[in-house]
Amino acid sequence: MSRSPRPSARRSAAVAPLALAARLLQETLRFQQPPDALLADAFRGPQRVGPRLRQAVGDALYAALRDLPRWHALTTALQGQGSAPLDVARCRIQPGWCDSVIRLAWPDAALPALAEADASAAAEVGDWQARARAVHLTPVPDTVRLGLPDWLIERLRSAVGPEIDALAAALRRPAPLDLRVNALRAKRPAVLAELQAAGLPAEATPHAPWGIRLPARVPLQGLEAYARGAIEVQDEGSQLIAALVGARRGETVADFCAGGGGKTLALGADMRDTGRLYAFDTVARRLDALPARARRAGLTQVHPMAIAHERDERLQRLAGKIDRVLVDAPCSGLGTLRRHPELMWRHTPATVAELAALQQRILAAAAALVRPGGRLVYATCSLLVEENEAVADAFTTALRGDFVRLDAQAPLADARVDDPASVVEDGALRLWPHRHGTDGFFAVAWQRRG
Repeated sequence: MSRSPRPSARRSAAVAPLALAARLLQETLRFQQPPDALLADAFRGPQRVGPRLRQAVGDALYAALRDLPRWHALTTALQGQGSAPLDVARCRIQPGWCDSVIRLAWPDAALPALAEADASAAAEVGDWQARARAVHLTPVPDTVRLGLPDWLIERLRSAVGPEIDALAAALRRPAPLDLRVNALRAKRPAVLAELQAAGLPAEATPHAPWGIRLPARVPLQGLEAYARGAIEVQDEGSQLIAALVGARRGETVADFCAGGGGKTLALGADMRDTGRLYAFDTVARRLDALPARARRAGLTQVHPMAIAHERDERLQRLAGKIDRVLVDAPCSGLGTLRRHPELMWRHTPATVAELAALQQRILAAAAALVRPGGRLVYATCSLLVEENEAVADAFTTALRGDFVRLDAQAPLADARVDDPASVVEDGALRLWPHRHGTDGFFAVAWQRRG
């Protein structure tokens, strides 16, 4: 006699893609977990969901987040609600709002996978999108045209002026996959040739001397270059920040806000696995994977340390002894909207102001570790002046000449960065997605007087 399937098996076999994507959108907008973590959780376990459908659900979720004001405007128009402004906290709990947004945002390229799984759902998407094409949004508010909150549009327009349209378009495009060749394991030309021989459209990044770019994500675990530690995932802009630090053989270096350790690994490669490299963070779990990553990269001098706060007493023994300190400060992350579009809805002017105050405290504490003649680098993945130039200027003023600001062009040239002048504004490393094809980054360097 055949056994009936267990209840859990029956539940896992019936995946409703539209409902799942809508639920993930709603959970993303609660800002408890990022969408990539929610997607991983949703597909964990014995579920009968093929890779094409998983990719389709993820693509639909990110498409919804990248152009949320437009989908909201179309939803309210189709539901006869006029042009109600987008209020994420309110909209995400409205019956049917997330479902409508997902139907409208579902990408054409993801429709075949949806049709295979649920033909009626694909027809439903087609019907909603046909109705939406008949809606004419006039006038089109800037937030709908640019896909950004009003407060963020105001700040970005003040920074880039008429380039705001190009910047907004760049932020809505999915990011490519940037890799850093581990100089301890390989050289870039050899890895490029290896990846191209494997059929991947890999090319050298335009500025970072160890960077390789792929137009889209690929499963790196299947690549031999990844298995032997020859490559790491790292945006070209992040690689340039590590280059600005200029870590050398035999030095003592600290990555003050190490997180997962991407820049730590780059610094270790620059040091040729000599000296001593500290990786500090106030959240211990962020450092959990770093020892294994360091081993794969061939690094033995990385010392992760979870600290209670930026003035942890254990840091006092290092005061004035570190050759180079990198402060990759906690920030809004608004330079990474290509990868994390939900952040534009998570943050407000108030949260940015709170972050700027924290950044100033962290920078001041980290500066105490730098030895006379040593280098301090402050960096963010933010586009906002409040988190970037304003924090750097306040630090320079407060220190009354104890730290001398460096023009970033010279250290970047020393690190063999191509055309450093094109990535430097007013002496600081300043990267924009629409100009440089990277995430948005800012970094400034000082030297401590002897």
